Amino acid sequence: MNDSLRAVLQKRLAQLQSAGQDRPRRTVQSLPQGRCRCDGRTLISFGSNDYLGLTHHPDVRAAFADAAGRQVGSGSSALITGRSDEHAALEAELAEFEHSEAALLFPSGYAANAGTLQALIGPEDVIFSERDNHASLIDGCRLTRAAVHLFTRHDLPQLRQILSTHRNQGRQAFLITDGVFSMDGTVAPLARLCSLAEEFDAALIVDEAHGTGVVGAEGRGACELENVCGRVFLRIVTLSKALGGLGGAVVGDAPTIAWLWNRARPQFFSTALPPAVCAAVRASLKIVRAEPERRRRLQKLTQQAREIVRDAGLTVLADGPAPIIPLQAPAGCRIRETVDCLMDAGWYLPGIVPPTVPPGTERFRMSLTSDHQVDEVRAVIECLASHMRPDGKSRSRPPSRTP
Repeated sequence: MNDSLRAVLQKRLAQLQSAGQDRPRRTVQSLPQGRCRCDGRTLISFGSNDYLGLTHHPDVRAAFADAAGRQVGSGSSALITGRSDEHAALEAELAEFEHSEAALLFPSGYAANAGTLQALIGPEDVIFSERDNHASLIDGCRLTRAAVHLFTRHDLPQLRQILSTHRNQGRQAFLITDGVFSMDGTVAPLARLCSLAEEFDAALIVDEAHGTGVVGAEGRGACELENVCGRVFLRIVTLSKALGGLGGAVVGDAPTIAWLWNRARPQFFSTALPPAVCAAVRASLKIVRAEPERRRRLQKLTQQAREIVRDAGLTVLADGPAPIIPLQAPAGCRIRETVDCLMDAGWYLPGIVPPTVPPGTERFRMSLTSDHQVDEVRAVIECLASHMRPDGKSRSRPPSRTP
């Protein structure tokens, strides 16, 4: 039964493998101090989005353990019986942190993006979406069945032309963008996007997944960095990256949040986050506020890392303030082989291939955390540069610090 389908899938898998685009199913355990245990080997990891090192922070772990000792799962969706005191407290504290009227939790950042767009936008509306937006925003746009027009943040005059041509084709217009772009670490030109949204009566929605806790004077993301928080219709934050937990949330005005509570399908058709996760994220928020030196140390390390990369002769695909450094894979580079060689030398630095990025933009994505040291960054970059020399010979040396 279904042998023909299995044969088709096997052929497609073989094509992925031949192109070097199949993804290995590694077993990875996150460890403190920017380490991981990958397939039995302890490595210094540059693949995690735990930017502030809060996943292993003792206060965060203690808050999780205390709440988990009373209850494991939520038992139901938040709309039915799953919204505990911890959920309510986290929503209130997120709203306060983000200087917003209200917040609404979702079981994941993906659900927050897709569910928010699906609940707000209908077929009679029109969407203007940044071409490099995260897949969850792209999928959310598709769920709305609205007309979608793509733009690039690098050509805002073209966006103005697109808005002039298509704005009147929809009842409501929505301008949708990442705040920090996950594959290159750059920040959207939010001030100019706000001006265009205001000029063309469009609602601007910003995904702050990779900005929350990291970017901005208080860690409130790209909107804070660009001083546009009050001009943005909605901001979507992720709790699983710099905040070290799980889930997503939307922050905005109270009526809009109330509408999402009633209409965002992934929010009320999914079991709510475990209360222990909410307790852990509440502890993370306290640390973000009380220890701004974590953010400052990370920002300094990011600047130093970019200088190290350039001194090594590697190409950075984009510059930005976020702790994400995209290193161009040269033509003919066998990314899987390079990743394996780096792992043999004690490093985990992920390679990014299509469909995550467009063909021709394959890269190594370095994620920095406040736990990393400058000498670790220098050593892994030297290792990568050695492997990618024209002679194809790796002259990698062991990491400067024992994992």
